[in-house]
Amino acid sequence: MIITQKTKTQQKIVDYFEKAGLDYYYWDKAFNMHFGYFKTGLNPLNRSALLNQMNEEVLKRLQLHRFIDPLVLDLGCGLGAVSRYMAQKQSEANFYGFTITPWQVDFGNELTKEIGLEEQVRLFKADFANLPIANESAEAAFAMESSCYAHGSAKQEFVNELYRVLKPGGRFVINDGFRKHSNRLPDWLDKVYRKNLDCWALKELADINLFIKALEKAGFRNIKVEDASWRVAPSFAHIPFVSLQFYWDIWKKGELKNLDPQRKNNVLAPLMGLIMGASRKHFSYYIISGVK
Repeated sequence: MIITQKTKTQQKIVDYFEKAGLDYYYWDKAFNMHFGYFKTGLNPLNRSALLNQMNEEVLKRLQLHRFIDPLVLDLGCGLGAVSRYMAQKQSEANFYGFTITPWQVDFGNELTKEIGLEEQVRLFKADFANLPIANESAEAAFAMESSCYAHGSAKQEFVNELYRVLKPGGRFVINDGFRKHSNRLPDWLDKVYRKNLDCWALKELADINLFIKALEKAGFRNIKVEDASWRVAPSFAHIPFVSLQFYWDIWKKGELKNLDPQRKNNVLAPLMGLIMGASRKHFSYYIISGVK
């Protein structure tokens, strides 16, 4: 086997999620591995409600009611929490989740079976830039804070594969953090950015302008770009408290000295993200939707 840079990068991602994956339980007991969405009427202190609202926002933009018995692709599915949530709301839809981490496939499918959704939600080991499904197979697809793991600042390989597997008229939703430009960052902010990437086993965030051009180049239409930075900000505010709880529990168990680097990074990365999120000139959180 030839060890390419891409192979090394993917192995780093797998190692990270295999070592730190269970720690996401501190963030959400259902293993939602993303930030939340605040809207009027929600309690900003209720993190679970914020996370589920983000699931609702993505589901709403997928517009699954337009399709009969749709197949929905969860690209970079983690443990499949979002697909399970959507499946409970959309009993006529089937969900295929894809991740390159074997542990996530095994444990995620166990979690799905525990609540009786194994016929509706299935997780598979596969690279979302090289999916094991035929052209024009799915009515809808989403990538919940996972497209950032794709290659390049435009994520063109990921976008092209997304276009390939969607049926004509199929819809997509992508929500993630993006750079607002590719210009050089201030030195101090670049150090924060690089540390954030290293902690989360990322190569680079997408440039929102290049990403939109990639979507257009692939052939997508009716592309809508929503800056949701202020909507996710309340869930960002939970990060310090969750981090403290994690370290307190680890200290009580006597595991602090032997804590894996990946688990330490899993706590440090969102703290770096807080700083990046406050740098509104350079970074934003977007919800992007469109049609093939």
